[in-house]
Amino acid sequence: VPMAIVTSSLRHHFDIIHEKSGLLPFFDFVLTREDYKHSKPHPEPYLTALQQLGIAPHHALVVEDSERGLHAARRAEIPCVVVAEKAGSGSFQGAQAVVPSVDRILPLLPFSC
Repeated sequence: VPMAIVTSSLRHHFDIIHEKSGLLPFFDFVLTREDYKHSKPHPEPYLTALQQLGIAPHHALVVEDSERGLHAARRAEIPCVVVAEKAGSGSFQGAQAVVPSVDRILPLLPFSC
């Protein structure tokens, strides 16, 4: 399954935070704030990722932790699941689901990994 990280963080900040996480090898690429002109809630970050992945919005799933990210996903017409564990307060209306933690996402997918 192709996967990417789309973040509003600057690349330098992202690298500092995630260099030792061990998660980056699971992703095809990372888009940071320098890789697009308009930040979330604009759909451009997600549309850029879709273009690089070569997939249509209905073949993608966004996992978000913010209201701004949810709005960006919806504007890009990509289904979105919000992880409430790290989400701040806000309205997550329009999300496909709101889950308490990342480990609750897999059962929602229409396929098994």
